Amino acid sequence: MRSLKKTGYLAFVAVAILLIVVLLLGIRQYQLTGQYTTIIRQSEESIFQFSTIRERITESLITHDWDKAAAAAQDFKVLNATLVRLQESDLIPSEYKLDMAKQIDLSGLAITSRNITSTEDKIAHSLKLQNQMRTLAEYLLQFDRIIVSQMRAKVVHFQTIMIGSLGIIICIISFTLILLYQKALIPLLHLADQVSAEDIRAQDFSSSGGACAEIEKVTQTLAELSRHQAPDPGKGQSPIKSDPQMAAIINEGTNLSNGIINYAQLLTDSFEEPGEGTEEKVILGKIISAGERIAAILKKL
Repeated sequence: MRSLKKTGYLAFVAVAILLIVVLLLGIRQYQLTGQYTTIIRQSEESIFQFSTIRERITESLITHDWDKAAAAAQDFKVLNATLVRLQESDLIPSEYKLDMAKQIDLSGLAITSRNITSTEDKIAHSLKLQNQMRTLAEYLLQFDRIIVSQMRAKVVHFQTIMIGSLGIIICIISFTLILLYQKALIPLLHLADQVSAEDIRAQDFSSSGGACAEIEKVTQTLAELSRHQAPDPGKGQSPIKSDPQMAAIINEGTNLSNGIINYAQLLTDSFEEPGEGTEEKVILGKIISAGERIAAILKKL
């Protein structure tokens, strides 16, 4: 038999702890979402910057504007700053950072584009520059897809944890309500049916199976009160008269008191002379008075 108060307190504490955990997870998810959004934005920004530089260099190579192609070396410095900020993020695994450092050679691209004006075989130099830019473009696109997929997977993982925590909270609340219904509500309804009976004094109060300690205590108290309940004054029946043994004792006591009164009266009448046996008459008068009081008391009972 478990106390409903203790059970409810434990369930409340468990739900409160889980709610705090869910709140902390929500705050963490908000922070991670902001950090992942920043990484994705920086990755997309680097791809956009490189695409712009590549289009400009391609156009200059087609038009044989070698000076414009050489001027693109300055744009690679800006792109390098964006990629450095991306590599500084703690959310990107170290192996991806090392692979990025090996695959991306922006300084080589800048030197190749700057030297295009001074080289003699500009066509071969242009092909070399195009190959380097194509390799870098493929790597940036692959890196962006991998990073975006990982960021989304981590966010989904956190959302799964939150959904699981909410499911646990709902289960605990549902279990608490079911326990409250079984341990408190059903026994209370059963007890209400017993109390609403016509003859409540003849009712044998009992709690239903599985009732909590508080309901069991109330039921026991009602049972004790019903066993010691005073009689109904309207029926004119006292608990003493309702007991046959007690009624017989009262009847016998009444007969004995009447006999004592009669014997004392006979002894009093035996003293005919006014001065004869005065002391004895006083004693016999007291006996008669005491017997009459006893008879009056028994009559009231």
